[in-house]
Amino acid sequence: MNSDVDFYNSLELSLKYAEGLLADAVNNSKSIFHSPTLCISDSPRTVVLREFNKEKRFLRFHTDLRSKKINSINENLVAYVHGYDPEIKVQLRIKGKVKLHKKDEKTLKAWEGSREMSKLCYSVKGAPGQIITDPNEYDLIKSEIDVERGYENFGVIIFEYDEIEFLFLKNIGHRRSKFSWKDHKVVMEWLIP
Repeated sequence: MNSDVDFYNSLELSLKYAEGLLADAVNNSKSIFHSPTLCISDSPRTVVLREFNKEKRFLRFHTDLRSKKINSINENLVAYVHGYDPEIKVQLRIKGKVKLHKKDEKTLKAWEGSREMSKLCYSVKGAPGQIITDPNEYDLIKSEIDVERGYENFGVIIFEYDEIEFLFLKNIGHRRSKFSWKDHKVVMEWLIP
């Protein structure tokens, strides 16, 4: 069967399309893949994609070190990143390992590259998910916040992936493929959707 998309019957083009979606999502806040779900252990969280490196096969996310998800992150822990865009009918399911960085070269570079509004989120008193009695306690009043102190709470999650599952839904026939990296080579396979 044929489709109007060039990747429909091509593993190589399916992978290229998936990588293109991730590359675009870094700076495109309207992309579904800009805010995918990161699932560590039994704790799925929506995160913001800050960097995609195709050659080194990693995604970068930022996190508040006071967050409960930090307890779920152990170095080399298997995790998944998932996103589905209903408009283009594409699902990405990415398997890899997470590594948390704090107060190192990666975090400093990411912090310095962050917008002030993003930095404000790490500068508030109290941890994400903490119970408060009045929602106004969280309001961001710039004059009352030392933005640079937020670096103490700022962390970087590096998600190094070794597998991407690509699913494309189409009324004439779905396509599902898996890309696994072993010994620096990619193994490409079709799967039953």
